[in-house]
Amino acid sequence: MVEHSVNAELPAAEGRAPRSSKGFPLAGEQASLLLHTHLTTSTQDDLANLWRGNGAAPFTILIADNQTEGRGRVGRSWYSATGRSVLVSALLALPNNLRDCIGWLTLIGGVAARAAVEATTRAASRPVASASAVNTPVDATSASDATTERAEVLISWPNDVVVRVPEPRKIAGVIGEYIGERDGQIFAVLGLGLNLSLTADELPTPTSASLLTAGLPVPSRDEVIAAWIFGLRTRIEAFVAAAGDPAAAGLLEEINSRCETLRPGVTIGRPRNTPIHGTGQAILADGSLQVLTDAGVVVVSAGEVSLLDTAPLS
Repeated sequence: MVEHSVNAELPAAEGRAPRSSKGFPLAGEQASLLLHTHLTTSTQDDLANLWRGNGAAPFTILIADNQTEGRGRVGRSWYSATGRSVLVSALLALPNNLRDCIGWLTLIGGVAARAAVEATTRAASRPVASASAVNTPVDATSASDATTERAEVLISWPNDVVVRVPEPRKIAGVIGEYIGERDGQIFAVLGLGLNLSLTADELPTPTSASLLTAGLPVPSRDEVIAAWIFGLRTRIEAFVAAAGDPAAAGLLEEINSRCETLRPGVTIGRPRNTPIHGTGQAILADGSLQVLTDAGVVVVSAGEVSLLDTAPLS
């Protein structure tokens, strides 16, 4: 399958002139500063070190063609192939008075990633018919689909994106790490890894997939990253405006309506505790998962399944 090019543009962030980077013009329009490297150890570490060194602004974005020490949940390695995976980290901030809500940044990252995948694969599957289509913001919160058969894109709580083909297969993961406070804000680095065009024999696990192996159109990295940044920005703005209330910001409804984990027969692995088996019932306002087990209702926090030595968001 060849990559599809979509001439869709996102609106530049309010109050800032569009900024482009060679190879990533759409993402550049969404970023405060866009940085790109061919090879690094970890975009997460690089962006955190940049902030510690010069106090980079929120929505500074770092894209890598490949990385040698990419990581996912509980320190697992993240496999990538040069130019055929999305490898990107975003510097984000919340006001200090929302310190107790910072765990929602990782959940927002997953919601925005799911929406970006759905929207850009839908766009890549249809021709651009008019100038109005070209200027449509890429976000899948309320997108419609003209195709009849396609893999469903869903969130796997707390921080993965899966496709149902027909069993759920992981295509993307989001990792959030707290890095410090400055100027009345609390900062975190959020990373996204997405399998675009990896072939079946390149996938790291039997439960993994790429857009290619799921039979979905493969948009460019620029399109997916721009859509993800746009989704992050709009959802974080709504979250802050709602004083950290995910229900008032529309996030709770969005994640509950698109969460693959809310079904019978789920298993929640916890690195420092016994796994939980049962029926996923709901994502709660604090970001935790409510599960009905044989022993009764159990509530699991994201921190119990996402434990890293690098101070994860939980």
